[in-house]
Amino acid sequence: MKSAAQNGILSLVCIALCWFLKCSAAPMPESSGDPELIQFKWKNKEFVARMKSEISDLKESMRTDFSLGTDDQFLFMQDFLGIEQADHSHCQKATCDLGNCFKQLRAGLHTYYGYFSHIKQILPNYTNRVSSLQLDTSNLSTNIQLQFEESSLPVVTYPQAENQPNFLQEQREIGSYLVLRKFMLFMDVITRALNHCIV
Repeated sequence: MKSAAQNGILSLVCIALCWFLKCSAAPMPESSGDPELIQFKWKNKEFVARMKSEISDLKESMRTDFSLGTDDQFLFMQDFLGIEQADHSHCQKATCDLGNCFKQLRAGLHTYYGYFSHIKQILPNYTNRVSSLQLDTSNLSTNIQLQFEESSLPVVTYPQAENQPNFLQEQREIGSYLVLRKFMLFMDVITRALNHCIV
């Protein structure tokens, strides 16, 4: 009798524990298990990795050519030079808002695409390499747009930016270098977003 009572109590404890774990578990992202999104994730993580290598090489070339110091020496100039930080708040939520996260990533890529157009004008010796990076930026944005269409999400279009960053007039070399530095950080944001939002 005692053994049967203990078994009954143990069963009730197990049921209660299972119910608690089910209720307290964090919700899965909306993309969980979608094979097309999984393929999109890995394809573009590899693409971002190649872009990061390209950005790193270009940064080091500028550092050498312009005899620049360490990053810490010019970080305070970013705001003054009008180099914006791309918003990615929707990609950081505990439960990823996939649609709005993708919109923010595309908006950020659009911003940097514009910066690269300016850099080609003010640093003509870098035109070919910056054009290559700009093309990759456009292709990554297109990949996200196509995934929007596959996932039946609304496609976003962006107007041409009217305000030009201050580094076009002052500190052209440092400003261009800082754009690349921030773009590298944005590539890390995209990688984290892909890992967080698509599982």
